[in-house]
Amino acid sequence: MAELNDRTAINLKRVLQIAATVPGNYHRFLQAGLIDSQSGLKQLVPDWQTAFIKLQPITKQIVRQNPGSFLASLNDLVYRGMTSGTSGNFYTYFAGNEWNEARLLARKRALAWWGIDEEVPIINLASRLQPMRVNDIALIGNITPDWLKNLSDLLQIKPAVIRGYPSRLSEVAAALFGDSIPAVLGVICTGEVLFDFQEELLKSVFQAPVINEYGCQETGISGLSCPEFGRLHLDVDRCLYEIIDGELVTTDLFNYTMPLIRYQCGDRLQFDSDICPCGRSHATAKILGRSQEQIETQQGFKCPGELSLPKFAGILNYQIVRQNQQEVDIWLQVEQQQVLDLLPLQLCLENLFGDFQARVIIDSSDLSQFENTQSCSDLEWIEWVTKKSWYEWLESGLLPVGEAREIALLLKSLIQPTVMVSSGISPIAQQALDRLLQRKNYQELTVELMAVRVLLFACSFLADRQKRQHIYDRAKQRLTEMNFRQYSVVVDLLIPSLGFDNSTAISIWENTNLSDSGKLDVFNIQHLLAAFSLAASKAKQDNPNVGKAWKPILALLIGDLNFWASRFHIQILASWCELVSGKAIAPSTKYPQTTGDCFLDTWLTWRQVMMCDRESATIALSQLQATAILPSELARVELEHGYAKLKRQVDIDPQEWLDKIEIYGGLISRNLPDSAIDPIPWMPILLKLAQVLLADGEGKLAYECLIAVAAPDLRASGFERLAREMNYKQSAICDRTQW
Repeated sequence: MAELNDRTAINLKRVLQIAATVPGNYHRFLQAGLIDSQSGLKQLVPDWQTAFIKLQPITKQIVRQNPGSFLASLNDLVYRGMTSGTSGNFYTYFAGNEWNEARLLARKRALAWWGIDEEVPIINLASRLQPMRVNDIALIGNITPDWLKNLSDLLQIKPAVIRGYPSRLSEVAAALFGDSIPAVLGVICTGEVLFDFQEELLKSVFQAPVINEYGCQETGISGLSCPEFGRLHLDVDRCLYEIIDGELVTTDLFNYTMPLIRYQCGDRLQFDSDICPCGRSHATAKILGRSQEQIETQQGFKCPGELSLPKFAGILNYQIVRQNQQEVDIWLQVEQQQVLDLLPLQLCLENLFGDFQARVIIDSSDLSQFENTQSCSDLEWIEWVTKKSWYEWLESGLLPVGEAREIALLLKSLIQPTVMVSSGISPIAQQALDRLLQRKNYQELTVELMAVRVLLFACSFLADRQKRQHIYDRAKQRLTEMNFRQYSVVVDLLIPSLGFDNSTAISIWENTNLSDSGKLDVFNIQHLLAAFSLAASKAKQDNPNVGKAWKPILALLIGDLNFWASRFHIQILASWCELVSGKAIAPSTKYPQTTGDCFLDTWLTWRQVMMCDRESATIALSQLQATAILPSELARVELEHGYAKLKRQVDIDPQEWLDKIEIYGGLISRNLPDSAIDPIPWMPILLKLAQVLLADGEGKLAYECLIAVAAPDLRASGFERLAREMNYKQSAICDRTQW
């Protein structure tokens, strides 16, 4: 290991001292002499730098066996991530605010080398790579004509940088070959080794510089190539990098929540021996690939980055898969109307593998075959989204053929976005929304009503308050023109008040007629789920006591909805507004004082006073317990007792509450039918339990609690459903005999 500069030494000592306190490191640190077993305090020895050199690296496989043994603290829990899981094995890791800010700053600094500032969007293509900055975008799904049009439209709106796995970017480039496309400012390749033929293709099609990026999920982005010489510069300010037995070993200097020390992620890099002529002081390296991706060649086992894959005439893109010792599959994307000569490619492969049998697969598929759409009438589609499962609708690809088609496409783009941004909605969805706003009222009343409901639904996806207000006002105006007072639509009119400022929310309730009654339909429920994300953000800002007491507040709201959906009353929505805003939003004169449901009435009273003095809250909770009759109501009372303890910051007994969660939270069911089990509302209690368990030395249980504390998010889950099939990486050359 090279001699450390003062700043690196200070940061390393700090993270080592924290890491020394976690069980996963104890024996390793003790064996290296980093800590003194006699003191019992797990303090670093005075000559810790010498001892650090003796510390054995730890592999991803070892961490994955018991991630909880590497948790150090839950006081600063800001980031939740997941390892890439290329081989199907992954684990969740956690980090704090300082780590998150350091990685974002490092990325900003490296992108600036290429003139990419915060205003330039980066579009992640056809992968699970998600937006990192406010203006960034993710475009997911199969590479179809519609998908390619979406990419062109995005680039037409604003010139951008595109980013993705080299293999996927090359597929896109081959599909666009020969077409005129809008300007691209740069192409960032990440996640795989970038080969020469891929770089040539990307430069040719996109007419932009190709930037090589290296990163590890657990430590964030770790380096970009420089524009002057194309050498990969590692972020040595944030991480300590070593090469041990050919593999990269990393120590993240800023993760104090789950520190990973001398972490062997499985990547193989080769450090450059000289300083890059560009003048930057960062260490530079060449990416060789992953250890598990080594390929058996005539010259022995080689990493992908040690092999040369050149461009061949007439072949745009290719992938080589060695199936066994004698058989090799060659997948090709070729130029149209070209006489194809495969001899140069064959000679190249013979030099690599010797004698082999080749199966050549030329990609001649019709991209439109991936379009999974079925047609129905406008009324059939409206019936589906108001009374049936949205998941089944999205899976079916069902779209109306009449006037409602553009409404359906907008709704689909909101809940299952093929284009995703960090906040708000994508530029393409915004254009569709603008068209719906500008369109005159639909002739068919049911279609016009559906248009209004989708406009109100869209309010929950807009970060800009003025745009949200404009859309709400336009939707209400169109509804007023219809003189329509259907209960489900009245509920849709009130739902946006969860995310508006208090004065606007009060105005919404005061100017909405609540005399009608009825039941929620499927659209109402999905609308509420979408609005809860905005409501959770509002709670953090307007009522921080709620955010402090119950994290994640989103889980509490979703849990309430799941419980009360079949017994819903408008007062429940009013209580949520009061919860997130910290004050009464709905005038009590607008709805009856009682709902006719004794348990619901008592629950509403409890929720009104639970943030008040302890005596009033205790009385209300006792009354709630006295009115509980059904097993599900008794379970709900137990949950509300937990919420009360969180509010008062009372210590909770881990075993007692783990037992309660096991019984009532979805793991087993002693008293409740399976349909009544719902683990979501228990998440705030699980988070508190994680903190208590970690303090008691129960890291494994604490980690399991943290894993469970991931409240569902409509937008994120929609993205994940589409992106799941894009998670795989497909290096241009691989050897299945080594799998």
